[in-house]
Amino acid sequence: MSKIEYLQHDGARVGYRDDGEGRPLVLVHGTGGDGEANFSGLMPYLSARRVIRPDYAGAVLTDDPATALTLDRLAGQVLAAVDHAGVESFDLLGFSLGAAVATRLAARQPARIERLILVGGFVSGADPRSQLQFLHWADLARRDPASLARLMLLTGFSRAFLAGVDDMESVVAEMVASSNWQGIARQAELDLQVDVSSDLADIRAHTLVLGNQQDQMVDPKASIALADGIGRTTLDWIDGPHLALMETPKLIVELLTRFFHD
Repeated sequence: MSKIEYLQHDGARVGYRDDGEGRPLVLVHGTGGDGEANFSGLMPYLSARRVIRPDYAGAVLTDDPATALTLDRLAGQVLAAVDHAGVESFDLLGFSLGAAVATRLAARQPARIERLILVGGFVSGADPRSQLQFLHWADLARRDPASLARLMLLTGFSRAFLAGVDDMESVVAEMVASSNWQGIARQAELDLQVDVSSDLADIRAHTLVLGNQQDQMVDPKASIALADGIGRTTLDWIDGPHLALMETPKLIVELLTRFFHD
C-alpha cells in the first residue's frame, strides 16, 4: 500500500502518494483522474524507481477551496508535494491536463527536471472541438456525473477493452461514488483555458512526447505540436486510445524504459 502524505500549500491541503526507492519519478494525472486511478497499472513495472503521485486540486487527496483553477496553481501544488517529499532532482511525467501542468513546471524549474514525458498532451484547449468537449464535461460533472462517467469510458478506452468489461454499470457506479465531481468541473473549466505555447521554448529537459493514435479526447496532432515546440524531443506513438496508459500500462512502461536508457 502506498504511503500517503499531506501538506498545506497556498490555502489547500495537498495529498500525494509516495512509493519505492531509486531515482524519483513524479507522475501528474489528468482531468477526472488522480494519482491512483491513472497510474496504478504502471506501478508494478516501476519497482526500481521512487514514484511520487500528487493529486492536484479537484482530485481525491487534495482539498482546495479555490473556485477557479490555473496551471500555475496546479504546478505549484505538484512542486510543493515534491519539495515535501525531500526531492530535489527528478523525472516528470504528465498525462493529458497533467501534461500541461508538467510542461509549465518544466519550463519554470529547468534545473530540477532531467527528463520529461508528456502523454496525450495538448498545447491549447482553444480549438472548437476541445471547447465543445470541455464545456460538456464541466456541465455534466455538475448535473449528471453518471453520464459523464459513461462518456469518459466511451471516448477514453478502446472498443476491444470495453467489450471485456462484464458489468459496466458497476464501473460507472464506482466512478460516481469515488470521484470529486465539483473538482472535475473546475478541472474541465481549466482545460478550456490551457495554453502552454509560451512555455515550450523554455523547456531544457530531454523530452519524450507520447501521442495516442486512436485518441478520441485529444487530437493526436496535438502531440506533434508539443514535440515541434520543445528542443530536445523524441516523438513516439501508442496505437491506442487516450487512456492507453490505463489500458496497456506494460506497453507504456516499455516505452518509458527505453527513453530512460537512451
